[in-house]
Amino acid sequence: MSLPDLACLDLQECSQLPQNTLMAPLPLLRELRCALGPTTINLIVGSKEAVLVSSDLFEAFHVWEEDQPATDSSEIDPSELN
Repeated sequence: MSLPDLACLDLQECSQLPQNTLMAPLPLLRELRCALGPTTINLIVGSKEAVLVSSDLFEAFHVWEEDQPATDSSEIDPSELN
């Protein structure tokens, strides 16, 4: 998995996770740790391919996503994602 893959994550809200928690497969967690550096987000290794996030992180991501400038995905150069 490479960093461009991180740009296409499908986050799924999981109200059963404690606040500030993300659960994903180990290879993805390794990539996230490298991309984010030190973080206060609780990263848990999951047994499924799904990326589950606590309700607070799910909401925070959507607030962040709404603040991002709109782009046409056909205009994105994959080499710029690295």
